[in-house]
Order: sequence, then C-alpha cells, then structure tokens
Amino acid sequence: MIRFFIILLFFPQLTHAQSYVSFLDVEATPKKENVVIADNIKTVPFSIIEGMILVEASMNQQKGNYIIDTGAPTLVINEKPTSNKVSAGRGISESLVTAEVTVKDFNWSGIHKTNINAFKVDISHLEKVSGKVIQGIIGQDILKEVELLVDYQTQTLQLIPIQYAKRKSQQPLAIIPFTMQAHLPVIKVKIGKKKLSLALDTASESNILNTKILKKLDNNQLSNNQEGEIHGLDQKIKKVQVATVKKTSVKDLALDNMPYLFTDLSHLKSESNIYIDGLLGYPFFKQRKMSINYNEQKIYIWAQ
Repeated sequence: MIRFFIILLFFPQLTHAQSYVSFLDVEATPKKENVVIADNIKTVPFSIIEGMILVEASMNQQKGNYIIDTGAPTLVINEKPTSNKVSAGRGISESLVTAEVTVKDFNWSGIHKTNINAFKVDISHLEKVSGKVIQGIIGQDILKEVELLVDYQTQTLQLIPIQYAKRKSQQPLAIIPFTMQAHLPVIKVKIGKKKLSLALDTASESNILNTKILKKLDNNQLSNNQEGEIHGLDQKIKKVQVATVKKTSVKDLALDNMPYLFTDLSHLKSESNIYIDGLLGYPFFKQRKMSINYNEQKIYIWAQ
C-alpha cells in the first residue's frame, strides 16, 4: 500500500470568523497508469475563488471545475463516499471516511491520463463558500508531468513539457530548490532567526505555521494578532491564532507583512511522518510569477 496525504487549505479573509482546512491521510493501492503529454506549451486561463486556482478539466468525458493543488497527491473527486469500499482517513483533528476509486480517463490541457488513482472526498463546503460547482482537485500526481508556471497578474497557467522547460529562453530572478516529503514540495524559509521547512500549497488562501513557532517569535516581529477558527474536512472546528509576520526570507527574496495562521501540526509528524513547520499559500505565490518543476525539484521566480 502507498500512503497519500492530502492537504488542501482554503481560507476566506483572515478577518472572517472561520477558515476552512482540508487534510486527509489515506492509503492507496499501487496502480499502473498510462499518460500522454502534449508536445507543446499550453496556456490555460484560470479564475481565482477565495485564493483557489480554478480551471476546467475533463473526467470520463465530462467537463467540470477543478482546484489546482500542489498540496494534494493525486486526483480528488468531490463526492461523498457511499460504497462498501470506504477507507478510514484522518482530517485536521478527527477521523473521516473516504473511498479509493479508479478513474478511467482524465484530460487537462494536454495532460491525458488513464487508469489513475483517485479518492472520493466530500468538499461540498467549498462549493458553498465559493458559489461554484467543483468537480474535484488536481494534485501532484498530475502536476508533476510538466513545469507549471503560475501568473496571478494575467490569471493564466502555462503547462510546459519537461523537454521545453530545460531550454529556458530567459534568466529567472531566483531559483529556489525544494525537497519532497511524500507528495509535498518543501522549501527552506527564515523568519527572524528561525530556519523553517514550509510546504507549498497553491490551494491555500493563507500561510500556516505550527503553533510552537508563534511562541518563539518576538512581539516586534508580529502585528495584527487575533483569534480565528479552522473548519476541517472532519467537520470539527478548532480555535487558532492569526498574525502578520513582518519579514519572511525565502533565499534572496524578502517578503514583508505576510499573514500566517498558527495551529498545531504535531500530528503530521506523529501520524504521517511529515516533518514541516507549516505551509506557504496564496500570499506567497501572488508575490511573483513562479513556476514549479517537480522533475528538477526547483521553483523558478520570473520577472512580470
């Protein structure tokens, strides 16, 4: 069995009373899938719904809206598990039920996969907040097939085949290496004197740090300290702290006044063997035009 971890983080504005967090830990059966990648660069428009990137894709010849999520391992289908083949998973704080299924055909902008693993998860609460019908989530198992360039200014993605990605026509402003923990790309970040390991999650409207980090930061490094709530897939509501960190350093980039949500992440280490101090979401990605290359394990920062 292969263990998959899904971290989909969805947050309304930090001033709202409640934030939404989806974390799922499940085991998947290994499966031989087939993939065909278009031999040209695809430019894909997207819409932004509360910080989420929403694109159109096709599953079993049916078109629908999907969330782009580097924090998810594979394809997730927005459907409540009802079959006899349900599996126990874990949410942000409690257990929940999911179901592993095989998708015969999935097609998104030149990435065509057949016979792929997917999981049924009820994410209808995201539809209620976004006002959009959402068929599912596109995760790392699909995104890894190309270099994915995200441009929030033009609201477009570029899906760059690996052979083209190696021949870059311009020099990036910065290159940030990352390592993989399970399906999560993890980079090194510095806040104050603390060196942290943060995973990248394009489906998070906020950044997240472990609660223990908050206790180690000086008051002069923080502002706008307030209380908030998290609502997870397990339908449990947790109290959290929200604050703005005055300076976050990512290699040569100095990011000012980045908002973070502070919550206990110790269960990721104890239950899932994921050793991260938090996640970077929309406030990080919107700073610059960026591309993520899983093959090279590098983030490229580009001029606008």
